[in-house]
Amino acid sequence: MRLYDIAVASLAVGAPLKWTDNLLAHHTLPEVRSRARGVARGISWVGLVRIALIRELHLALGCGVREAVALSDVMLRAPDGVFAPGHFLTLGFDRRVLEETLHRRLAETLESAPRPRRGRPARRSKSAAGEQPGENEAGRP
Repeated sequence: MRLYDIAVASLAVGAPLKWTDNLLAHHTLPEVRSRARGVARGISWVGLVRIALIRELHLALGCGVREAVALSDVMLRAPDGVFAPGHFLTLGFDRRVLEETLHRRLAETLESAPRPRRGRPARRSKSAAGEQPGENEAGRP
C-alpha cells in the first residue's frame, strides 16, 4: 500500500502544511501511520480522502476541525456519503467527484514535488571541508 507524506497530502488537498500537521498532531486518524518519534507519518489513500473531506467541511461549513473530524467519520461510513443528523436535515458529499479531484491533484503534486531526504546529511569529505590531505582535525599533520 502506498503511503504519502504530509507535504504531498497538504498539496493534494489544498491545505497549508501547518494545518495538516496540526490536524494529524491533535487528532488520531486510523488511516495515518505514525510509528515513532522522528519517523515521518504515512498517509494512505483513504486517509487522504478523509483529510480532504475534513478540510472541505472545515472551510465550507465553517465548523471546527474537531467537529469536521467527527462528521467525516460518520459520512465516510455511510454507504451513500449522506448523514442525516435531524428530521429535516441531511449532509452529504459526492465521494466519486472528491476522489477524482484528489487523483488529479495528487498526480500534479507527485510530478512536481521531489521526495524529501530523511536522516542525517552526508558527511563531507576532508578535502571539501578545507583540510589538506594528511591533516587531522586540529590542522596538524
